[in-house]
Amino acid sequence: MLGHKNIATTQIYAKILNEKVGKDMQKVSHKFKGLEQSFVAHL
Repeated sequence: MLGHKNIATTQIYAKILNEKVGKDMQKVSHKFKGLEQSFVAHL
C-alpha cells in the first residue's frame, strides 16, 4: 500500500490509480469479452 505521512497524499494517489485502472480496463474489456465468448463456445 501507499504509505505517506499525510493521508491526503495517499488519497490523491489512490484516486489517480483507481481512475487509471478503470480507463485501462475499458480499453481492454472488449478483448476479454471475446475471449470469454470463445471459451464458452468450446465447452
